[in-house]
Order: sequence, then C-alpha cells, then structure tokens
Amino acid sequence: MLKLFRAGIQRAGWRRRFSSLLVATAIAFCILAIRPFEARAGTATADLTVTLTITGSCTIGASALNFGSDAGTSLLTTALTANTTVSVTCTNGSPYAIGMGQGSYYSSGNRMANGTNYIGYGLYQNSTLTTPWTTAASSTTCTTTGDCYLGTGNGTAQTVTIYGQAPTVTTAPAPGSYSDTVTMTIMY
Repeated sequence: MLKLFRAGIQRAGWRRRFSSLLVATAIAFCILAIRPFEARAGTATADLTVTLTITGSCTIGASALNFGSDAGTSLLTTALTANTTVSVTCTNGSPYAIGMGQGSYYSSGNRMANGTNYIGYGLYQNSTLTTPWTTAASSTTCTTTGDCYLGTGNGTAQTVTIYGQAPTVTTAPAPGSYSDTVTMTIMY
C-alpha cells in the first residue's frame, strides 16, 4: 500500500508541475502579446500636402444666323434682321472675349455670296444694332466692349446672342442661296 501511496503522490506532483507549466506558458504568451504595444511609447506627425490646379478653359458652339427667304426687291427699301445664339462654357470666374473673323467673302464689309453675287450684312452685339462685332479681333485688341463680346465664365453653358442685319441695297440681288462662314474666336 505504501507503494501505491507513493505512486499516487508522484502522479499528483507531475500533474501539479504540468498545471504550473501550463499557467506559466499562458502568462508568457500574454506578456509577449502585450509587449509590442508597450514598445510604442512615442508619436510623430507629418503634414500631407494635397493640391489641385484648375486651368482656365472655354468652349464655344454657334448656330446658323438665318435671314430667311426674301423676294429680293424688298431689300431695296427694307433691311432684313435676324438673330441666333452662341453657347459659351468657361471655367468659373474666367474672363473671356469673343471676336469675329471677317468671313469667307470679306471685301470692305461682311458679305454673303451666291457664286459671283454678293449681299452685305453686319453682325451686332445688341438688338438695337448699335454695337457691331469688330472683325479679326485678336487677344490684344479684345479688351473692351465694342472690340468684341466680353464675359465671365460661371462653369455652365452661357448664351450669347448675335444680331444680324442685311441692309438695304441699291440693286435687287439675283435669286439664289447666299451664305458666308465667319470664324468666331474665344480668348480666355
């Protein structure tokens, strides 16, 4: 019986030692798991610079200026008028200027052509036809109203109206379709 008693004590000691080893191992894992966080004792900061450059940009789109149909003889006494719109989209806050070219058949004034026949016309910035668009305006001459149309972009499409007049003539023009092409330039 003494032998059995000693064997039981030895087994119980082994269990105690094994339990103690388990507890020690668990404590060691906990310390190792916490230790990296304890090593972070200081802080540092840096500034991140964020930039964006907005460049000025404009687009322009024109519709046709159509004087319609006329018998021709009425141009002897009555001028024809018409208007159209131009769509301008410029970066918000960007000033812009719209100048007109001289047209394809320019000769001492804008004119529409039908073969070798011509009808003169004028382009204006206002409905009273008192502020004409100057022709061939450049970025250096387009600084005041009267040189060209001046505006400021708002980031969305803006409408600019162009008024036209075909003035009276001394001789009735030949029948046919008259046309011209005028280059519009937007400077921004």
